[in-house]
Amino acid sequence: MRMVRPLVVFASFSALISVPGNSVAQTGATDPTVSGYVTRISTASDFDVNGLHVIYGPKTRTLLGSTDPYAPRITGGEAFFGERVDLYGKVDRKKHQIEAAEIIFCKFKPEIFSGFAVIDHVLSPSTPGPLIVRADGYLIQIKSSARIDYVDPISSLSDIRTNVWIAYHGTQNSDGIIIADAVTFQPNDISNREGNLLKKTDYDPAKVPDDSKQNPLREAFLGLDPKKIPPYQDAVMQARVDRIGSSLIPDYQHNLRDDDPSKINFRFQLIDNPKFHDALTLPSGIILVPRQVVERLSNDSQLATVIADNIATALEKQDYRMIPAYAAMSTAGVAADVGSIFVPGLGLATSAANYAAAKSIRTGILGQSGRVSLGLLHDAGYDLQQAPIAWWLLASKPSKNLADTKIPPRAINLYQTLGIVWRNYPATPLHSSGKTAPLSN
Repeated sequence: MRMVRPLVVFASFSALISVPGNSVAQTGATDPTVSGYVTRISTASDFDVNGLHVIYGPKTRTLLGSTDPYAPRITGGEAFFGERVDLYGKVDRKKHQIEAAEIIFCKFKPEIFSGFAVIDHVLSPSTPGPLIVRADGYLIQIKSSARIDYVDPISSLSDIRTNVWIAYHGTQNSDGIIIADAVTFQPNDISNREGNLLKKTDYDPAKVPDDSKQNPLREAFLGLDPKKIPPYQDAVMQARVDRIGSSLIPDYQHNLRDDDPSKINFRFQLIDNPKFHDALTLPSGIILVPRQVVERLSNDSQLATVIADNIATALEKQDYRMIPAYAAMSTAGVAADVGSIFVPGLGLATSAANYAAAKSIRTGILGQSGRVSLGLLHDAGYDLQQAPIAWWLLASKPSKNLADTKIPPRAINLYQTLGIVWRNYPATPLHSSGKTAPLSN
């Protein structure tokens, strides 16, 4: 163990955790008819994959594995929510089902992860043992054999608590826990540069004049100016958003002193914008929620999913950490102004190379905020199984059945995390019932 100089938060962007890779199981040279995740489960032979009901026949083969030779599924074994499955058979799109000739439940493959995130929960072991923290949407176990570095004033594991940054490297086990071989802990300090950003993006979103309009030229080059986005007036809907948003703010943030610079003043404001399929977050804690998103989602757990994801964006300081990336994506450097909001397809013209880089960066940050959101949803008592469905609904057309819409990456990320991390998480609501409701839109 040794003391190290503080890490530079925004320079650690490249350490954002990657979404787990998935091998594609195959029999012979034929790709699976359907490759996806268990999206509903009732019994070992009554479940859906990607919204399609799996029909067993007298000749259906059930296998376990991701490499040859395939092994038969263990007798009595049950599919679980979020499990990766490859199916071979005939799809009936009208009935939203697949007559399965072969079902392959993909084996878990240990993977190496590294990341940089805020600790949002510390798990106390029932017996003396290694420290386990929740960060980056994972459970991370720190054994005494790991290389452990500290940034002053943190000096030992006894100092580790929530609202502390952890940089980690380790291997994920089949129970979803990452066994760290190297970690660094640093306090959640606010630099002068970050403080200036917080001040720049702080305002009262409820007091923006109703007749405010975006400057088209500024929007094209600098992105949306949030201070020009008027509120949407619906007292009942606004009260619902406020209630759900407040319930998702983690306890460690609530418990910080009001004069603590790392305490985020979360505010939730309805806006009207049919182009957005997500809420918009500013570093200061302002979250703008399009009323179209609220109207598209079916229940509080789905709406909580979107709000929790955006709360996670602020907790993980993603906009601040992306400042160098924004600057690199703009040939003129003007994109470093994080007081603006950048939405894919709206503003911020870039070269093809920069667009590819921007897309990769966006995938990384959405993966992290999605994983972290599951912890916020769990702690607030929402239904975790509704989380991937929320993003699936937002990616689909209201007139279509979800099974007819390809599962978007954000939903895939959540299915993966639910299937690997949350299936074994202590006291998770997923253990309260083995059954899940069918998908609906």
